Amino acid sequence: MLFRSLPKCIWLVFGLWALLGASCAKEPREPLIPLDYASWEKTTDVVLDYPIPGHEDRYRVIYINGRGSGASRQQGGTGRIDFPTGTIIAKEIYNVSKPGSGDKPVMVTAMVKAPDDPQASAGWLWLVKDLSSGVENVYTGDFCVRCHANANEKHPYDSKNPEGLFSDYVFFVPGDAPD
Repeated sequence: MLFRSLPKCIWLVFGLWALLGASCAKEPREPLIPLDYASWEKTTDVVLDYPIPGHEDRYRVIYINGRGSGASRQQGGTGRIDFPTGTIIAKEIYNVSKPGSGDKPVMVTAMVKAPDDPQASAGWLWLVKDLSSGVENVYTGDFCVRCHANANEKHPYDSKNPEGLFSDYVFFVPGDAPD
């Protein structure tokens, strides 16, 4: 019942991932999003309930593992940032924009810094995990990386990246304060 109310664009993304996963049958990979991801540091305290491309107005909470949370901008916080290999950024996606106490995320999308992985795009693996089934798929299309490329330029949401600095495809760089 819960999934019937998901917007069509989310079903399209699910369908693409399922199709790609089925058509690219390879040896199954170990899960990349650990079960304890929600114990990690949050990348921002901003309430993420406003519309953005790819996620509509669904509520989101973003976590980063210890490997990535220690990364910072070069040159005193005003320079380029490159996250270290092994960084995992996990974003919980809810089915509503204002979750109540009983609402739980329906999926987790994630970025895993793995520049040597053949499925990586722009140095990252882009993943989605359906929380009802536990199935995790690597997305090899360009949908995610095209949108996240905006994090490397001045843009209208999140930190706004006023200097247009390279942010390694991450909108909420830990330690960067949004306007």
